[in-house]
Amino acid sequence: MPRLGGVCLLCKLRLLLLVMLLIPQGIMFGLANSTALAADRWFSQIEAISLGSALLLALAAPGLTIEWLFGKPLEKMRFFCSIVKQGNYQARLFLPNESRDRDDEDSITMLMRDMNWMARQIEMREQELKLAVENVWESRQQVEQQNQFLAETNAELMVVQGRLNQRTTELEEALKKMQVMALTDPLTTIANRRCFFDTLEKQVAALVCTYRPISLVMIDVDRFKTINDTFGHEAGDRVLRELAGIIEKYSRETDLAARIGGEEFTVLLPGTGSRDAVVVARRIKTAISRHKFELGDEQQISITVSIGVCTLAQTPCCDRDNLYNYADQALYHSKNNGRNSISIFDPAIQSVVKVG
Repeated sequence: MPRLGGVCLLCKLRLLLLVMLLIPQGIMFGLANSTALAADRWFSQIEAISLGSALLLALAAPGLTIEWLFGKPLEKMRFFCSIVKQGNYQARLFLPNESRDRDDEDSITMLMRDMNWMARQIEMREQELKLAVENVWESRQQVEQQNQFLAETNAELMVVQGRLNQRTTELEEALKKMQVMALTDPLTTIANRRCFFDTLEKQVAALVCTYRPISLVMIDVDRFKTINDTFGHEAGDRVLRELAGIIEKYSRETDLAARIGGEEFTVLLPGTGSRDAVVVARRIKTAISRHKFELGDEQQISITVSIGVCTLAQTPCCDRDNLYNYADQALYHSKNNGRNSISIFDPAIQSVVKVG
């Protein structure tokens, strides 16, 4: 039951109605007391019945009036609220058409209109929420599809990357082989002319900074043309391959054995003086002279070599071409002075001396 100022509205109505009923009766019975009616027994009974009726009417009428005025609308509103609570936001309270001027409407009707308005607002919010949920769901589906597409693309890229890595490895291996082939003599499998001169240039340049000597041994097969003419070029190639193996075997690990061309070989000895270079040259010369070279068909021959040696240290003539030319002069000195010998070029005095 609604309350005003902390007092029950029904109680106020009952009190007001009781006062309105008792005042006329009080006036009427007050005037009758001064007359003969006051002594009449029936008049007293009528007075009692009137008072009782007033009391009953004061007690019952307000409740009935409120129930008649508000009970049915309140029941409608309660039922309407229960429907809305269950999620039926499309329900509406039946009301007459909206009037232009609402001042003539009672509070209950205005309240019911407000409740309908709130229901419409809730329905609109629910529709907006459903639309937002649908949009989120669609967005999520799109994201999942994109993720699936990205996953598939990533898998394809991984496959491609694997193939590229494999191809890169193959190319790197091929490049290494090509680099080795570019620096290797195809017949003898030792360093070729290009590798020799590249290394010689680097070692001569390092000589200026490290103050270390560098020596070069040049080797040429004596009368190699006779071998080719007598036994054929294939036999000559066999000799060159075995000869390269001997030169490489009897060189040191720090030395570079190379084939310059034809039957001419070199051994580059970084950080080596003339005495040690001659020792290496003699070891190679002795091993070659003692070796029996296979020509095929159980044929064997012995060969000799002429050797030229040159050593450079910190001198004005310290460059690549000078070292090579000096060793070449020493080589031809050996060939022109009996072959099968070792000659050494001395840059200090610009002379060649036969040492073995």
